[in-house]
Amino acid sequence: MATKKKSYIKRILIILGIVIALLALARMMGWIGGQKETMVEVDTAIRRDIISSVTESGTIQPDIEVPVAPDVSGEVVELLVKEGDSVKAGQLLLAIRPDSYKSAQEQSEAALNSAQADYAQAQANLEQTKSNLIQDSINLKRNEQLFKDRVISQGELENFQLKFKLSQAQFRAGTQTVNAAYYRVKSAEASLHQAKDNLRRTHIYASMSGIITMLKVEVGQRVVGTGQMAGTEIMKISDLSQMEVAVEINENDIVNVRIGDSCLVEVDAFPGEKFYGQVSEIAYSATVQGTGSSDQITNFKVKIAIDRNSYVQNEKMMRSIPRNQSPFRPGMSAQVRIFTDRKDQVLSVPIQCVTLEKKEEESKTDEKGKEIVFILKEDNTVSVSPVKTGISDERYIEILEGLEENQKVISGPYRVISKELQDGMPVKLKTDKKEAGTDK
Repeated sequence: MATKKKSYIKRILIILGIVIALLALARMMGWIGGQKETMVEVDTAIRRDIISSVTESGTIQPDIEVPVAPDVSGEVVELLVKEGDSVKAGQLLLAIRPDSYKSAQEQSEAALNSAQADYAQAQANLEQTKSNLIQDSINLKRNEQLFKDRVISQGELENFQLKFKLSQAQFRAGTQTVNAAYYRVKSAEASLHQAKDNLRRTHIYASMSGIITMLKVEVGQRVVGTGQMAGTEIMKISDLSQMEVAVEINENDIVNVRIGDSCLVEVDAFPGEKFYGQVSEIAYSATVQGTGSSDQITNFKVKIAIDRNSYVQNEKMMRSIPRNQSPFRPGMSAQVRIFTDRKDQVLSVPIQCVTLEKKEEESKTDEKGKEIVFILKEDNTVSVSPVKTGISDERYIEILEGLEENQKVISGPYRVISKELQDGMPVKLKTDKKEAGTDK
């Protein structure tokens, strides 16, 4: 029994020795007891050309588009165009029933004739009162002399004076009557002019040359003139020779957009085709959505003029399209990339390399953290380096301060960079990573 017990203890000691040796070896190799290495990807800070841009979707529309609305109300009795027709400036488009406007013109003509007759009568009466005034003035002077010569009495002289004053009053009243009649004539003339104008407006003509891109009325339909509320928009005339894209740019990006910035335009209806243009107009008034809520969005409308030279030579697109028109139709969807800045051969890193400095959770300050990158050191640990950044494109960001050319920086995964990495932390490089500093 003693021999078996000693043999059992001996085996236990041997096993314990092997376990202790393995634990020591694992600790020496860093398998246990050391800090866990984080798998990362690495890139190199090198010089590149960077073109910053703003990308938004928008809608194609004519550069010049004129809505047509009648000035008078009534029933459409004649429609001379249809959607898609080409029209010239001054061409008759439609007619509204003129019967009531003809009657109004005739009434205005009759009112003018009556006012002119009253004016003539008032002038004749004024001439008569003027003659009476002259005669009474002469009589008064003659009788004043007779009174001085003691030929007539004081009472007779006063009668002549009273008659003269009455003639003066009648002359002043006659003058006012003539003035009133004159203004009645002018009022009647204005009413007749308006009636003629309304009758003329029952025929609607094209104010510009172009294409009928929208037609909303039919013969027999009643329309409301612009003199009454907003009126009825009956059609649109568009100049399709020059098209533009209307996009809405967020307030954070609009400060970088300038008139004349070059643009790349892609139209959904023409996949694979690229067109070019320039920023032609930037709105000063914002379009606000969700006012007063936490989801409030503030955008500014921007118009991009499409360069005709970027499509006019494309025979496939311009097939069956007149040379004075574009192949685009109003309302088509488009994607616009506005190039806002360009810098050549500037120090840069992949955009995901830059993150914000981590703050203590108990810190309640709203101040934005500093931008940092994690530099890979020779001992496979990382160090934090504050950086100052410049412009960026879709993949790279300019480094103004904080890095030197050819320095190795951690480029991924983004979750590790933004959440896990800390100064001095050991890392391990992914073996499937392409050569650092090359475009992926």
